Amino acid sequence: MPATEINGNTTAMSAYSTKLTAPAQPSSLTRPGTADIAGMFEGIAMSLLDKAAAAEMAALLAKITEDMATDSTTVKAIAADYTAADAASALTLATSTIKLAKQGLSLLKQASGSIGQAPGSTEEKTDTSAADGSQTQA
Repeated sequence: MPATEINGNTTAMSAYSTKLTAPAQPSSLTRPGTADIAGMFEGIAMSLLDKAAAAEMAALLAKITEDMATDSTTVKAIAADYTAADAASALTLATSTIKLAKQGLSLLKQASGSIGQAPGSTEEKTDTSAADGSQTQA
């Protein structure tokens, strides 16, 4: 039977249990009533370390918060610039569209005016009724 298997064997359980030992308790975890100088110094050092870590973390969070506020302001300014540029572009496009529409209407008016006039209509018609002698005399 292997030494690592106990499977209900009371002799093996007893032999195994004699090898088990608990680690020594750190001096910082001893009872407060006992006079343990090493534990007291360790406790003070852990307290100072905790305070230093908390201060570092607070400084880091303050820096990150400041960076985020700065970035937010910068992004808002950039967004305002883009909005202004979009409005200016839209106005320019609208103005150009109106100019183009006016030019198109002007061309249509010219074209419709030239279509309404026949090539011979610019000459005045002469009165041909007198020339053919169809007038009645009284």
